[in-house]
This record gives sequence, C-alpha cells and structure tokens, in this order.
Amino acid sequence: MAEGLLRDMSEKVGAKVTVASAGLIAAEGEPPSRNSAVAMKEGGIDITAQRSEMLTPEMVEEFTHIFGLGSGHIEVIRAHFPEALEKTFVVREFIAKDGRDMEVPDPIGGDLAEYRETRDLIMEAMPSILSFVTTGDPHPEG
Repeated sequence: MAEGLLRDMSEKVGAKVTVASAGLIAAEGEPPSRNSAVAMKEGGIDITAQRSEMLTPEMVEEFTHIFGLGSGHIEVIRAHFPEALEKTFVVREFIAKDGRDMEVPDPIGGDLAEYRETRDLIMEAMPSILSFVTTGDPHPEG
C-alpha cells in the first residue's frame, strides 16, 4: 500500500521519484492481498500490478531512502544491513508526536477495516515522506 500511495502522490505533484517496495519476509512475485487492493481502490489507486519481492543487498545499496511500517521492521533491516543505518526510517516518524503514534500495524490476515486503518495511517505520513525524499526536509510547507 505504501508503494502505491507514494507513487500516486509523487505523480500527482510531478515529483521525479522512483518508488519500489520489498519485504523482509515475502513470497516472491505474489500480488497484493485482496483487502490491500480493495482498500487502495477505494482511494482511486490500483495496486493490482504490484508484486512482492524480498529486500536484497543490491536494493539496500541502490535505494536512497528505506521506510518500514514500524520500528521492528527498521531494526531487522539495520541488523541485516548495517550499512543502511543512515537511510532507514519509520514511515510515520516525521509526524509522530513525541515518538508516539509511530507504528503502523501490519494488517496481514485482518479484515478490510484493518487494511483501511493501515492505509490511512500510511497516507497521513506520505506528504512528509515525499517532502523528505525530494528536499531533505520532512515538513512540507502549507
């Protein structure tokens, strides 16, 4: 969902951003879950062409920024790829108040309402992420 949201937002504002996603535990080549696709379609974003892939050393080297849904994801990435320390961030860290409300729950196996909640939490963070990756400042004006 995060990939689709960031891609959609960057296209809408004309930002030249390459967006990809990869998992820490992913079955290669799998489509998004039905509930992910439905939740995103409700917002006018079609993610059905996306396919899952594992995070690789080559991706870590190539990517300029790596975002995880929660601190646990970031800890695992940094443990496996210590060279990624300076470019790994939690999706909501730029908007979390006093470090709270930073974690995005993984809805896997949940109902559509859980996927909607996850989508909304990620979507709320997208302006700060897009600003950060394009300007280095996570706090967009306005």
